[in-house]
Amino acid sequence: MIEPSEAMESPLIGHEFWCLGHRLRIIQSTRDTDDGSVWFDYLAPPSARVPEHIHRHQEERFEVVSGTLGVRVGGRELILHPGQKATGAPSVPHAWWNPNSDEEVHLLVGICPGLEIENLFEALLGLARDGKTLGQMVPRNPLQLAVVLDGTWNWGHFTAVPEPIWKGLFAPVALLALVGRTLGYRALHL
Repeated sequence: MIEPSEAMESPLIGHEFWCLGHRLRIIQSTRDTDDGSVWFDYLAPPSARVPEHIHRHQEERFEVVSGTLGVRVGGRELILHPGQKATGAPSVPHAWWNPNSDEEVHLLVGICPGLEIENLFEALLGLARDGKTLGQMVPRNPLQLAVVLDGTWNWGHFTAVPEPIWKGLFAPVALLALVGRTLGYRALHL
């Protein structure tokens, strides 16, 4: 049993995830930050884009380490260079992209509060270690995938899809997740 005075280290610290050329490594856990944020060391490939989206209750922070990062926050576009920062506040539309076609951009990304995202990555890591994912990020079993996704729809959505449609798109996922939970699948991989 862990005593209250003992620190519990996240199994995610230092683990690298990759998807579609993007690479990220968790460098600071919500367990280690005063504000409950999780921090990623992020490498985005040339011409990478994350479409405009909102997070209902989370703030997304960016700091460029090397390269150039384009960001749009609340309709205002900025080009950030090493050492510069930007923040997408909760419920404020934001997007980011690598404007370079031949160079990756290295940035630090913080999500606050970050526990839900950290839990998602812990679940994916556990499933991957058990051989239950396609690559690192997609559970093989559709019911497991639905259970994991069901907890994420309320974080926010891409602004190109109106929220009522977004909720409608997630309705089948919620139904499959209900079946999955009934059969014993969990969003957290303990």
